[in-house]
Amino acid sequence: MNNILYIVLLIFISLIPVVIWAFSFSYINWEKLNRKRFFIGIFWGAIAVVPILYMDKIINYIKIAYLNIFFYIKWVDSIVSFLKFCFSLEFFLFLIAWISILVTFIFIKSKINFLSYLKNIFVFFIFIFFIGIFAYILNLLSLKIDFLNFWVKQTIEFNSIVFNSFKLIVLYYLLVAFIEEASKHFNFLSSSLFEIDSISTWVLYSIFIALWFSMLENILYFYNYILFNWFHTWFIKLYFYRSIFAIITHIFASSILAYFFTKAYLLYKNKVFSLEYIKIFLIWIFFAILVHLIFDLSLTMWFNLIIIIYLLAWYFYVTSIFYKE
Repeated sequence: MNNILYIVLLIFISLIPVVIWAFSFSYINWEKLNRKRFFIGIFWGAIAVVPILYMDKIINYIKIAYLNIFFYIKWVDSIVSFLKFCFSLEFFLFLIAWISILVTFIFIKSKINFLSYLKNIFVFFIFIFFIGIFAYILNLLSLKIDFLNFWVKQTIEFNSIVFNSFKLIVLYYLLVAFIEEASKHFNFLSSSLFEIDSISTWVLYSIFIALWFSMLENILYFYNYILFNWFHTWFIKLYFYRSIFAIITHIFASSILAYFFTKAYLLYKNKVFSLEYIKIFLIWIFFAILVHLIFDLSLTMWFNLIIIIYLLAWYFYVTSIFYKE
């Protein structure tokens, strides 16, 4: 009974910052909060958070070796391992995209723009090869540069795979950033549920998904600590940090991707596979994932100044999107 009360209270305190952020953005956009879009964000946020936070359970349940993308990225040091990693990540991304399509079709019963999905899956597939090339080059450099191999204090273990060096931590957070942003994006494509009349409205919808993603991530993140550290100073600091700066990072990355996807989509929606569309989208996928990666990596390396930098950059970037219109 006490556990249930703790969980209810945890959900409540995690909901507070999300509602505050959401209403702040609705006022920046000088429109009333679209309730339907806001609450459907809960649904898509929940779906988006599943792949990365429950990946170990998914792997153990489905038992398909190629789902374990964290295993393959550690060993990208040959053409064969490069192809295995790319296939693994593309297979995982394919599942994320099609789960989003199936949920939209079965539960929401909305008209699905399959062409948008296929175009975006294709662009993300191309980007995966760049991740593989980066991992391959990083592994080669680590043989000559000792700096890449030094051990870090905050090691990460996933499904018996240990990430304990600077190089491996970079690769780990690169995958986390990619999967989280890809998952949020493919659920964002379900904005066909609504009549989107402006770029800022599309961005606002992506922000709602990011907010709900953050809330569910925070609930699962906090759950391991509440039974013993509920009123501990450390928990209060963690709650403050995740309610502001972790949410800002998700909003920042999601709004970058949504803004430039929308611009590319509106410019080239009548061209099936335009090279300009692919180029614009690829560039800003890179920046969105880079924003996410740098933040996670900086905090792991105890470079806390990144919080102030992101706070200022996020404020000027996101508000400029809304005020442009």
